Amino acid sequence: MYAEVALNIPAGKLFTYAVPENLASATAVGKRVFVPFGRRRRTGFIVALTKDAPPADVKPLGEILDEEPLFGKDDLKFYSWIADYFLYPLGKTLAELLPSGWEKKDLLWVTPAPAPPGARPTPAQKKLLDFLAEHPRGLSLGDLIRHSGLPNAAAVLRSLRIACFVNVTAREKKSLGIRTQKILGLSGDADLSRLTPRQQTVVDYLKEAGPTELTALMSATGASPSVVKKILEKGVALVHNEEVIRKVSLTTRLESPRGNLLLNDEQEKVLGEIRRFTDDGKFHCALLHGVTGSGKTEVYLCAIEHVWKTGGAAIYLVPEISLTPQLIARIAGRFDSDKIAVIHSGIPESVRYDQWREIRRGRISLVIGARSALFAPVPNLRLLIVDEEHDGSYKQDERLCYSARDLAVVKAKLCNAACVLGSATPGVRTFYNARTGKYAHLELTRRVNDRPLPRMEIVDMKLQKESAGKAPVLSDKLAAAIAETLARKEQALLFLNRRGFDTFLVCGDCGSPMTCPNCAVALKSHPAENLVKCHYCDFSRRAVPLCSKCGGNRILNYGAGTQKLEAELALRFPRARIRRMDADTTARKGEQEKMLAALERNEIDILVGTQMITKGHDFPFITLVGVISADTSLNMPDFRAAEKTFQMLTQVAGRGGRGDAAGRVVIQTFNPDHYVLRHARNHDYLSFYQEETEFRRALAYPPFSRLIALRLSSTREGLLFQTAKELGCDARALAAEAGGAVEIIGPAGSPLSKIRGEHRMQMLIKGNDGRRMRALAAALQERHATSTVKIAVDVDPDNFM
Repeated sequence: MYAEVALNIPAGKLFTYAVPENLASATAVGKRVFVPFGRRRRTGFIVALTKDAPPADVKPLGEILDEEPLFGKDDLKFYSWIADYFLYPLGKTLAELLPSGWEKKDLLWVTPAPAPPGARPTPAQKKLLDFLAEHPRGLSLGDLIRHSGLPNAAAVLRSLRIACFVNVTAREKKSLGIRTQKILGLSGDADLSRLTPRQQTVVDYLKEAGPTELTALMSATGASPSVVKKILEKGVALVHNEEVIRKVSLTTRLESPRGNLLLNDEQEKVLGEIRRFTDDGKFHCALLHGVTGSGKTEVYLCAIEHVWKTGGAAIYLVPEISLTPQLIARIAGRFDSDKIAVIHSGIPESVRYDQWREIRRGRISLVIGARSALFAPVPNLRLLIVDEEHDGSYKQDERLCYSARDLAVVKAKLCNAACVLGSATPGVRTFYNARTGKYAHLELTRRVNDRPLPRMEIVDMKLQKESAGKAPVLSDKLAAAIAETLARKEQALLFLNRRGFDTFLVCGDCGSPMTCPNCAVALKSHPAENLVKCHYCDFSRRAVPLCSKCGGNRILNYGAGTQKLEAELALRFPRARIRRMDADTTARKGEQEKMLAALERNEIDILVGTQMITKGHDFPFITLVGVISADTSLNMPDFRAAEKTFQMLTQVAGRGGRGDAAGRVVIQTFNPDHYVLRHARNHDYLSFYQEETEFRRALAYPPFSRLIALRLSSTREGLLFQTAKELGCDARALAAEAGGAVEIIGPAGSPLSKIRGEHRMQMLIKGNDGRRMRALAAALQERHATSTVKIAVDVDPDNFM
């Protein structure tokens, strides 16, 4: 027998290994194997078994790492579809989709060596040696190259190895495994007459309690290891190893609503349709278009209850892990916690590994999480829910560039399950599919208890001038609205999609901004740490008072970030309890959940935040929402800028007025007549959709076409430009052969032209024949990608920065 193995390497082909007789019964599709590959060993996945002998001799399989498969043949169909559609090798696809920590491998380990007599390292070599000296036990070759800060670290390391400045040895990195515990129980047929008092205490405890974990037994009885050893030697007790399943705690600081909420007539109608979809055993996809606060979550939970009662399972996706605590609070006490798994990147690898195996065994009926939860091997899947389906967080923009929203539809189709895409502001393509009959269209047109949608007011910031000629952070209207809200003992939420103290620092003498040396972006000021930071590559340095270009000392703050807004609010409203929620303040585990719990208890008066506060949170005391600048996202170089801005404004506005008091929204902008603002103010998604699709139809943008982006990157700018030029010529020649069915746009410099030391360009392929477009992209990548110029393919791109 022979096994086809997918390895986590760029090559897209599978590798064949002979299965030794002693491993034949343990070999199965979906298991990990440790196989010889070249002069090293690698972990791979068995994806097929065959009796047909290959034309050439092959190596034996090696070690099998799993007692049971991590996925089945039906799951493999889904993973293979993903690899094929997104033009990504199957082995690397599996590495992306399965829980991290799965890989056992031989690492190359680098340690400092005594300097050769008379040898003098070059400046670059010395820099790498100095970094390595900070880690006397050594580093893996990959970590050393990634974290040294040298753009040509690999070449420098090779030269150091040749000159004998470093030692490089092989080490085995173990993969995740099963955790076990020792269980003691009475044997039942031993002589109990010759026991010491301490041994008798242990025996009496086991008689009453039954088999007990060793540490707990010793703690409860005060027995020492020697006492336990004697009991085992006398045959009084037996010990065995038992697997321990590591789980996510479903406890949360947030309050859990008691019992099921009463559905209104619209909710009952929608729920009836979803139940019908889950019951007939066929594929269905539906858009649930419900205004903010319309009770979509309660409909989802009722649908999951129905699926559970009829023996099925469900997956519930949220766009970000910050939403899982609030969702868990809704679920706690309503569902059997032993049948719930939570999967996202914030959970320890070992816990994700155990939960994955429990899901595969069929012991889990509800999987909750961010986009990675979609790939869990759920048996008898009947319902997939994608909440806030419009959210950009469902799209992964690096390595395997997939959309979890789109793949949820694919998985539902492969499993003959129902998929519900829910949003108050559906993606234009999703709404187009619903309007054209590809998806069912379900609607919730009013809020729970008929609460009114918040009143929206637009402030023209061109009319808000300070004496220095610069627009203030807060308009008079928004400042007055905050004061009124505080006087009523209610809460205000202020949204600004930027963090840091200022947008950027600029020299008042020469006009040069303070920029990152690795990325073509401005550095942000963080006064509390006396640092300026880059939020793309994490470069930081001490804040300096002089301009690096001209030496001038007039360093000006331009714009406002969340920290500056928080500081201004503290000056204007000194008695207000103000908190800031952004990536800086929620970096530590549990900080965001603490903040949300404080908000829920009405212990915060003003919450200042970035994009994360627009996500489906539900807090009844927020009555005022302020948008500091609606123009930031409108001016992005992206054909979806209007769509994303409308969604952002509607979603953040929807956080207000969810309790008994009416909500009010104040939006500050320099462009008050823009159609996005006009339709957002009227909560009119349909009019926005109609105007937006007219624009896209005229320019043949999605949903009236498909796009594939090819992203080029290199540390060598000249070589990048030359490769891009050759790529563009080749692409146009191949497109011409397609008879005009495919259009090539670019190549051109990316808006963020340099990140982490790499220069960046991009090219778009536009057309309607997805298969032909993907074939073209694959051919171009194979012809032009090299070790010095990387080319990443993004099918259905969402990010054009």
